[in-house]
Amino acid sequence: MAVFRSRFARVLAVIGLAAAMLVGVFVGTASACSCLPGGEGAKYARATHVFTGVVVGRALLSGDPDTAHDDKYRYLVLNYRNHKGSAPALVGVETAVGGATCGIELALWSSYVVFAQGDASDGVVETTLCSGTRLASGGPPVTEEPPTTTTPRPTALGGSSPACPPIA
Repeated sequence: MAVFRSRFARVLAVIGLAAAMLVGVFVGTASACSCLPGGEGAKYARATHVFTGVVVGRALLSGDPDTAHDDKYRYLVLNYRNHKGSAPALVGVETAVGGATCGIELALWSSYVVFAQGDASDGVVETTLCSGTRLASGGPPVTEEPPTTTTPRPTALGGSSPACPPIA
């Protein structure tokens, strides 16, 4: 009976150690990207610069080796149309590396509508996964949110109800 208990204790110890190691592997520094609500019109309103351009280069800007998640990409974008703001004709667009830190990946030689923030006087602006940057094939940027209605409609009983389509 003592041999059985000793074996059982070893098996439990191995299982416990394996579980602890798995927790250590799968639980790390948590980081996630969380975006403000709103459509493209709201993103246009929040952006300092909105322009259409072609990505012609990409460079990795290494951050502090002792700090996690601070590397950035700087995309070189040939700006051929300013919709808002005054980004230069050749502009650096910086973004974090990785979606968990709100970075966005842009494809070389593709056209984008870029929604960016920052002072462009140094030739560099910033964008994120939440900024609204997208492929230009989707058309020009939407500059206003569509209107919403909260006007009450009269009911058959003379009261009013929230705006909704009539029942046929």
